Amino acid sequence: MSFSRSLLSLASWAARILPVSLKQRLYQARPLADLIRRSLNRAAPQGLTVVEVAAGGLAGFRMQLDLQSEKDYWLGTYEPELQAALEALLEPGMIAYDVGANIGYISLLLARRVGDGGRVFAFEALPANLERLRLNLDLNGKLGVVEIIPAAVADAERPVQFLVGPSNEMGKVEGSAGRQGDIYGESLIVHGVSLDAFVYQQGHPLPHLVKMDIEGGETLALPGMKRLLMEARPILLLELHGPQSAQVAWELLTEVGYRLCQMRPNFPPVASLKTLDWKAYLVGLPTHDPQH
Repeated sequence: MSFSRSLLSLASWAARILPVSLKQRLYQARPLADLIRRSLNRAAPQGLTVVEVAAGGLAGFRMQLDLQSEKDYWLGTYEPELQAALEALLEPGMIAYDVGANIGYISLLLARRVGDGGRVFAFEALPANLERLRLNLDLNGKLGVVEIIPAAVADAERPVQFLVGPSNEMGKVEGSAGRQGDIYGESLIVHGVSLDAFVYQQGHPLPHLVKMDIEGGETLALPGMKRLLMEARPILLLELHGPQSAQVAWELLTEVGYRLCQMRPNFPPVASLKTLDWKAYLVGLPTHDPQH
């Protein structure tokens, strides 16, 4: 066995046996983390390759990954707080929406959790991501559980300008919040849909849980699902980008009877809008019925 393969096997073994808290501490120790990353980059193959996920909620699943830049998927260290929240809040048989599905890591987590009796709707706008999303679902036999929706979630059903980021793997709808100084090399016209239209006009099933990570597009997507929030009352898992996103989420969700909590163990409540960081990971839990 070559040194490179031995090093990758060692990293896979360590990811399986080390607790999440220790892996996070290693990641936060910047000099050590940089050394590990450089060593793994020298050992990892170039380009896309199909690998078995070593640890985390998708351990044992197969994904097409670029191990130079997507090690967190392979090692199961991608957004551990989100993985823990899904484990706590999602049950077999539920219906989940993955808004901003990217290449399918979270869609696969949702599919594994809801099982064959549940459904997942994966919303993704970028053509390159859609191709890998479909492949990653197919590699694990989940195309029967997950339905891919090739669209950007926004405030209405309409064509939208979609700004493509420098990596060509991320982007956002024009008019989204977030970092205004970010450089977007190109744009596409893609189909846009609101979640209210998706459910109440197109007749898709009501979600029990909605995960949303759309790079500031939540300023459009949340108002576009107000009826859904008021009537269906799904659990929300949100990644917010910037003060504008935080304000929209805080005002709308408190208006319709949701409690905003931190995406941490036991979901401690968010004390006020001012306490939110530029990037905030939140859980929205329905409380009282706003219509009564």
